[in-house]
Amino acid sequence: MYLKRLTLVLLFLSSCVNIFAQDVEFSVSAPNVVAVGEQFRVVYKLNARPQELNPPAFDNFYILAGPSTSTSSSIQIINGQMTQTYEFTYTYILEATEAGKFTISPATATVSKRDYKTEAIEIEVVQGSKPSQPSRTQPGTSSQPQTEQPADNIFVDIEFDRQTAYRGQPILATLKIYTRSNIAGFEDIKFPSFNGFWSQDVETPNNIRFERVNVDGRIYNMGVLKKYLLFPQRTGDIKIEPFEIVVVAQQQGGRPQSIFDEFFGSHQNVRVRLASKEKTLKIRDLPPNAPASFTGAVGSFNLEAGFDKTELKTNEAVNLKVRVAGSGNLRLIETPRFEFPSSFEVFDPKTSDRINTTSQGATGSKNFEYVAIPRGPGNFDLGAMEFSYFDPIKEKYITLKSKPLALTVEADGSEHKGTQIVGFAREDIRFIGQDIRFIKTDGFKLSRGFPILIGSSKYYLLIIIILVIFAATFWYIHQRRMLLNNIMLVKTKRAKKVARKRLQEAQKHLLQSNSELFHEELLKALWGYIADKLSIPVASLSSDSARETLLKNSVDNADAEEFLRIISVCEYARYAPRGEHSQMKELYDSAIALISKLEEIIGK
Repeated sequence: MYLKRLTLVLLFLSSCVNIFAQDVEFSVSAPNVVAVGEQFRVVYKLNARPQELNPPAFDNFYILAGPSTSTSSSIQIINGQMTQTYEFTYTYILEATEAGKFTISPATATVSKRDYKTEAIEIEVVQGSKPSQPSRTQPGTSSQPQTEQPADNIFVDIEFDRQTAYRGQPILATLKIYTRSNIAGFEDIKFPSFNGFWSQDVETPNNIRFERVNVDGRIYNMGVLKKYLLFPQRTGDIKIEPFEIVVVAQQQGGRPQSIFDEFFGSHQNVRVRLASKEKTLKIRDLPPNAPASFTGAVGSFNLEAGFDKTELKTNEAVNLKVRVAGSGNLRLIETPRFEFPSSFEVFDPKTSDRINTTSQGATGSKNFEYVAIPRGPGNFDLGAMEFSYFDPIKEKYITLKSKPLALTVEADGSEHKGTQIVGFAREDIRFIGQDIRFIKTDGFKLSRGFPILIGSSKYYLLIIIILVIFAATFWYIHQRRMLLNNIMLVKTKRAKKVARKRLQEAQKHLLQSNSELFHEELLKALWGYIADKLSIPVASLSSDSARETLLKNSVDNADAEEFLRIISVCEYARYAPRGEHSQMKELYDSAIALISKLEEIIGK
């Protein structure tokens, strides 16, 4: 019994410590917009018991009631530790008496002899009737066929955070709905394709939260349906096609279904098809005379670069790690250029990124890792790596430089008379120094060899064959080096191979009926093939540039339109409901047939 009492006392003391240790929070909530004569609530919430509460004067508003108080508490015991929270609520019911914008001063509460204040709130009062509260619950009444709904009671719109931007500068597009009626649900949503932009979804809550806004003197309930971050890929005036949606709205009236409808009032569901207005964005081209180290970055960034080690031996790999961090079109940044000495064998850089897409833009970092192998010793001063980007706020190019990069390479003993070992792949390095065998000292037998061929016809024929083989080998090595130096040519020749790998990944998702990943991989395969095969920079990649380049490369207009059709279907399917397996299979077969046909035309 004594042990139980001691345990309860300890738990009580622990809860008291947690109560007093928690931070005091004092907040206020009220509608942003109200109508003249409308009654509304101002609610103050405090998570600790106040010794005193001083509300504001509520000038320009009439106090109908308040403050009405309520208290709630909760107790949690986790791993033997008890925490208790309180919430004290003070509610005032006010009435707006005149139109205008008014500020309600902060309220003050005293807790443990310390004063806490809320923020001041601004309330706009307009003339006109108030809207009904939106609802997402399905009513019990039956749904009627689509009837006429006043156009000014409910509408949708696409709003942009800027109307003018530079190519590559992110633009936030917000799809909103404005309503003065109750909403029961949405059907048949068709989001815009945003042709001419590279679009990224911005995470939005699944449940739409409505807030009051003033639109031309009338109060609407506004909710956000979707947000996109758009990166312009071409310049000029780009039209944004409307997005369409069918809204199931509740409308008062209709034929009563029971005696309760006659008493409480009846309503019916109507389906209203809405479409936003077509809008135009003005996209400006980047200024000319860009620095040589500019690779398409637009935004604000910083640069870090360095070797994983500064002292090594010949034929030993060294990693150059480059990190570009900041905000802007991070996903579209190409690999920064860096020149290694000719005695280094350099492999294709590896790219990784950690990017978050929010309403403030795309922020994070993109990492590039170069692997190089020195084939000769020496002290190498490689200078600093440069990275340039365009700052749309300052409207100028900015060049960043890393700290100076230097390497000290010592001989590993494999060099002979200064001759460098060139042309070995990384997996062949471990065999260097093992190609000399020991002299055989045990007994052996001699046998008669072939007769001397010097001066014979076979001797000269053998020399000619050796010379031909040597010339062919020399030509092959020369072409191979030229091919490795021409990055665009390498991408062109590897375009089909890369597309085949992505199509294999798409086929895996097809077999698993994973619609989202299937369409994403198929989209990457098509865009990647066109970008590599036709040498289109990623920053300039768009439907219009792809169509124009395809037609210039002797591709029929029907095949070009088929390419754009598949791209459009994949883009739409990323946001549409789950597709059927047969439709995905048909789209996959069409993509394979199109790439095969394009390979026959432009792959020669």
